[in-house]
Order: sequence, then C-alpha cells, then structure tokens
Amino acid sequence: MRGIGRGEAYAALAASAFGSAYVATAFALRSFEPLVAAVYRSLFAAVALAVVVWIARHRGPAPVAESKPPRTRIAMHLAILGALGGAIFLVAMNLAVARVGATIASFVAGLYAVLAAVIAPVVLLERLRPRALVAFVVALVGTALLAELDLTADSIGGIAWGLVGAASFALFLVFSRKWGREDGLDGLLIGLATMTVAAIALGLIVLLTRPASLLPSQVAPEALAAMVWLVVSAAGGLALAPASVRLIPASRSAAFLLLNPIVAAALSAALLGERPSGVQMIGGALVLTGIAVATLDPGAFRARRTSSG
Repeated sequence: MRGIGRGEAYAALAASAFGSAYVATAFALRSFEPLVAAVYRSLFAAVALAVVVWIARHRGPAPVAESKPPRTRIAMHLAILGALGGAIFLVAMNLAVARVGATIASFVAGLYAVLAAVIAPVVLLERLRPRALVAFVVALVGTALLAELDLTADSIGGIAWGLVGAASFALFLVFSRKWGREDGLDGLLIGLATMTVAAIALGLIVLLTRPASLLPSQVAPEALAAMVWLVVSAAGGLALAPASVRLIPASRSAAFLLLNPIVAAALSAALLGERPSGVQMIGGALVLTGIAVATLDPGAFRARRTSSG
C-alpha cells in the first residue's frame, strides 16, 4: 500500500467512474432512448471538459513554440477519434446495456483493453506479444460464457453491440496514442474533441430522425439523476485518466482497467438486482483474466515497489 500514490488513485477513480456509467445508463434508459441518452451525455460532458481544458491552459506553463501539423489534418484526426471513442462507442454501449443489462455489457465492452493490445502492433508497428494473443483467446471464451451460448435475439444483439463498442474504443485508444505523438495532442484535448464530435454527430441524427425524442413526455427522477452522473463520470474519467499516466507508467495505470467491470457488476447487483449465473461469473472472471494478461506489466510494479522502498 505504500506504493499507492496520486497516479494510482486517479486511475482507480477513472476506472470506477467508467464502470459506474454502465449502471447509470440502465437507469437513464428508463426515460431516454439510447441515442438521446448518448447525445445529452456527450453534450454536457463536452461543456464540462471545455471548462477543465480552459483552466488547465491558463494555470499551466506557456506552450513552447514548435512546428505543428496542418490544422486540417488535426481536425480530421480529432473527428475520427470523436467517432470511434464517442459516437460509435456510446451508442453501442447504450444498446448493449438495453439488451443484456449493465453487468454483461460492462464485461463485453471491457474487451477494448484486450483488442487494443492486439491491434496496436498493426497500427503502431510494434511487436505483437504472445501474451496478447493468449489474452484475446481467453477473453473470447469468457465472452461466450457470458452469453451462456444463448442464441436468443436479445443476447446475440446485446453481445454484438458490446463487441462493436469494444472494437471502436480499442481503435480510439490506439489511434489516440499514434496521433497524440504525431500531432502533439494531449489527453484532455482528445477527450474534449471526442465528446464534442459525438454530441454534434448524434445530435444531428436525432434531430433528423426523431426530434421529439429529445424531450421525453415524462422523466423519472432516477433517470435524471443518472444522466447527471453520466456527465460527471464521462468528464471526470476523461480528465483523471490522462492525469494518471502523467504520474505513473501507462502499464501500471492500465491495471486499474480491471476495476471497470468489477464496479459495474457490484453496482448492478446492489442497485439493479442483476445476478449473473454461475456460468456468467466464470465468463466474467475469464474476461478479467484476459484484460490482466493483456495490460499488466509486472516489471512496472516491481520498479514501483523498489523506488518506494
């Protein structure tokens, strides 16, 4: 415990915020349609992040003058990241929660950590680690058990949307790392752009297809409270995650990704009464094992303990 510092605390809080969002989504969907919930979450999170970015820019050191890539290139990259990490991921996650519940959706969507480890070597031209492939296979077996091999339309659809969200967010993470280096984009700016693009894109879709759904006839108090928390968790998580990796190695910060589905499962049991079956619990454990194998670097923990001692 002596090795736990601010970086670890920020990572744990970010992962817990993201995990709680699955349960909050289940409550929000009681009054809001999945697409509308994603619009409001991304819109108000963008406003909150804009305030955080403004404060960070004015309190931080003056930026160092250096050559920057063309603005059109940066805008295109931010738009792609916004689609992957914002619009596509939020819609897929909401639909997964609506079909299979918050617990299963959180485990399936949490596969983004494993998928990112498999995709990164292709995009970043890094060596594919054998343990990434092992993690991928273990996580897929866990996903099959989470679905209980049940071939109903809801279970297949929910798992499929969860996998779409996982793949989309995995690509978001990989390209964020690539373009963050090449274009000099920090995590807060990427988070702000992601929520902004999602709010604009999804807002236009709703306005063109179902504008009346933006103002539901009745909004349950728990749904309204859930929407407020979704904004807090999105803005807070996107602010805390970059702060964490600035203080501790990314491999150590990534370890706290394991808290994401664990928090979702615990809150789902307490607040939603979701009780996974024995087979699904085994599947969830396999997914967590896959995430751990793909993300944890024992060397980072040994180094941390050595420096702390």
